[in-house]
Parts: sequence; C-alpha cells; structure tokens
Amino acid sequence: MTRSLMTTVFLGTALLSAGPVLAQQVTLQFWDNQQTESGLSDVQKAAVERFMTENPDIRIEVTTVPYPEYQQRLLTAVQGGNAPDIATLDQIWVGAFAKAGAVSDLTEEAAAAGLSRDGFFGGAWDSAVLDGKLYGIPFNVDVWQFSYYNKALLDAAKVDPASLGTFEGLKAAAEKLTADGKFGVGLFGHKGEDTVVVGDSFIFSNGGRILNDDGSCALTEAPAVEALAYLQELSKFAPGGILNASSGDMRELFLNGSLAIEFWPALEQPTLQKSSLSWGFVNGTAPEGKTPVGTFGGWNLAVFETSAHKDAAWKFIQFMVREDVNGDVVDLIPANKKAAEAFLAKNRQEPQTIMTHLDNAKARPLSPRYLELADAQVAMFQDIYAGGKPADAAAKACDAINALD
Repeated sequence: MTRSLMTTVFLGTALLSAGPVLAQQVTLQFWDNQQTESGLSDVQKAAVERFMTENPDIRIEVTTVPYPEYQQRLLTAVQGGNAPDIATLDQIWVGAFAKAGAVSDLTEEAAAAGLSRDGFFGGAWDSAVLDGKLYGIPFNVDVWQFSYYNKALLDAAKVDPASLGTFEGLKAAAEKLTADGKFGVGLFGHKGEDTVVVGDSFIFSNGGRILNDDGSCALTEAPAVEALAYLQELSKFAPGGILNASSGDMRELFLNGSLAIEFWPALEQPTLQKSSLSWGFVNGTAPEGKTPVGTFGGWNLAVFETSAHKDAAWKFIQFMVREDVNGDVVDLIPANKKAAEAFLAKNRQEPQTIMTHLDNAKARPLSPRYLELADAQVAMFQDIYAGGKPADAAAKACDAINALD
C-alpha cells in the first residue's frame, strides 16, 4: 500500500513534551475520507490534536483514503480482521456495514450521553438507524438539491426566481430560458449517485418514496411515477447528451454562463462566491402547495465491532460532534444543528433558508444492498430521459429492487 493511495497521519508527537503521558494510554485508529490533496484537512488535524490534549490517555492515528477507494479499503480491512476503531461512513454504506455486524450498535451509548435525533438533522440521524438500532452518529451533511440560478439570465427572460420553487414555475421558466444557445435546467442522467439524489428529491417533493416500510419498492406508486413524468418533461430544456452528463458537467456550464439553473448542494456556494456571476438559489422544487424535500448526503461516525477500545472510540465520536467542535472539523455542513447554525451564518448566504431545507430533507433508503438499489434507479432515470414511459421504467426498477431480497 503506497502513500500516494493512503496517507497516514500520526498526530500528537508534539504532545510528548507537553506533559506526562498516562501509563494506560491507548491508541485509536481513525479512518476518514480524504478531504484534501494532502490528506486530512488542517482544521481536522487541529481538532484531533485538541482531543488528545483534552484526553492524554488516548492517542489518535489518522488514515485518510481517497473517496473512490475508501469503501473497498474498509471492506477489505473488515474481512481481514484489520478494521479501524472508528471511521467515517458514507450514509449509503451504513446499512451494509451494520447488516454484516461490522459496526457497533450505539443506541445505548447515545441515550446515556444525551445524544438524540433532536440535536441533529432528522434525516441525517435516520441514515444511521437500521431496524430501530443506531449504528453511527451524523458527522457532516449537505442536501441535494438547491436550485441555483443565474440572475442575469432570469432578469433577461423576466422570470421571477421565487417561481423556481414549484414544479409548474420551474418548467415554465426552463422553457423561457432555453434560447439563443443557452439552456434552462441542468438535468443530468449519467451512471452516478448524483443522478439518483437529484431524482430522489423530486420524488420526495411530490410525496413519493423509494421503499415502503416493509422494504418493498415504492417507485410504481403514483407520486413517484408523476415525478418521473415531470422530470421527463423538464429534460427537454436541458443540454443535450443527458445520459452521459454529470452534475460536474452542468456546473461548468453554469459557471460559464450558458446554463440558467443548476441543481447542487450548498457546497457549491464557496465556488459561486469566488465567481463573477450574480446568482441566487431556492430550496428545491415541489408541486404548488407542497414543501420541497431534498435528499441528504453526508457522513456518519461509526465504531467498529472489533475495536478493543470502544469506550475511548465513543469518547472521540462525542468530541467530534460536539457543538463547539463539529463546525471546525467538516468540509460540508456540521450535522450538529447548533453547530450548523453558526457554520452557515459564517460561511453561506441565506443560512436560515439552507437550515429550512436541511430540516426537511430525507435520507436515502438504509438498505444493506443500497448500491444495487441505486443502480436500478439509475437505469430507471436513464430510461425516462431516453423517452421511455415513466410507469414502465418504474416497474422495471421495482422488479430489480424487489429481487434483491
């Protein structure tokens, strides 16, 4: 394993001269998704050092892994009996790791520590709950999608930005804005999770869901099929090549001024703040009279079942999601709601608008076979963007999803 693939950061050497180290010191292995080219972000390094200063009996060794390799590295470590003590898990991975018995049930620990759904964004908390048990604590979050718009293009077309918040208004605006070599909406349908989360947000906003309570597919129900039909109509006003286009492609078109509306999480704001564009955003899109519901993304902190130091690992997790710490250790948005309020006020435009969307957002299904479920959804979205009947595409997806059980 080379350092170019996995950067291991040993923190705390400087602490050896700061005072005596307790004889009972334990070492925890903490794995995280690589946040920068050089490994762990500076703010998170500082937080880990702060934890070790507060807890001199615990040493943290941090390993960062690039996202494309991260899940497989974790799976390999679990299978080989070399799992870390603690790791960040993408929300969509929790079901598989929990079902395999790889991560610990934290239900009792959270209750004893006073950590509950009320202190975090509800949809993010739900992403760690399987069969009524809690298998992680939300660490950071974002939500797909916010509808970012180019103010100059909307002004020229005499489109009211507030109208973008409804199905009817977005479609009418997209039609007006698709002219003179420019496009109305940045819909995309490549084989990627961004295709799924944006599609899910339209389904959720229409009152639909992906799975029923019993785990069966719900995509053939009317709210989901109606949302698919709407997306199919909306795709007429997107750039060509939708089946191979990603959110990143749409982002580039938006930044160069040829796309009026793009769908992106709040993490887009820092880039837009540095650009020359005059922009704004609304919280997703829903039928008139309904509330837009976004799709959660983000990471949870989990303790691995093989850890020999679960108490120390749990102490570290509590530290990382503390109100006074959580906002300093994330590249997305803190999952701790109070920390998020302060973070957004400092770093994002219209922070309360973002908070509202985060409060309403839903988690993707916590399925042990989520990746296969998502593949079925991608095929469904590609079917409708290629002109297939929404009901038929949904039925085909449900056949695939129900066959996973």
